[in-house]
Amino acid sequence: ARIVSMSSGSGFGGRGLDARFLERRGGALGGSDAAYERYHQSKLANLLFTAGLKDRLQADDDDGGGVMALGCHPGVCGTDMFKQVSGSEDLSQVPSVEDGVLSQLKCICDPGVRSGQCFGPDRASGLPEEFENSSPTINISTDAKETLWAACERAVGPFFR
Repeated sequence: ARIVSMSSGSGFGGRGLDARFLERRGGALGGSDAAYERYHQSKLANLLFTAGLKDRLQADDDDGGGVMALGCHPGVCGTDMFKQVSGSEDLSQVPSVEDGVLSQLKCICDPGVRSGQCFGPDRASGLPEEFENSSPTINISTDAKETLWAACERAVGPFFR
């Protein structure tokens, strides 16, 4: 089985996990003027969740009981979000939405992937390539993984033991 978390290049670099974005605030996580930072934090959280789940799956069993935790991002592609952020309706210079799904399909279908791997498009070819789901590419630490995991369990109850 595979658990695939979709993220974004927005989860790369930037600030580390900020616990105020894990609070219940009726849709205004992090404050009313933090729209991009909310997006970054949510995509970073997806990558942290993937790393934390891989750790938990492999804590008692090196192959995770046959379950893999994988992450991916679509890269920049011709979506409504691209139009809004870029201010352009011209999608001819960016990969299609269909191309944007290639990394996700690799995680879902490729028999050679291993738990903990993450994939995004190569800038030249657009084909999926692995990226390191660790510092410095992604602002991941043991503390951040544990903080996120605790927040998830507060929100939905214990879900992995």
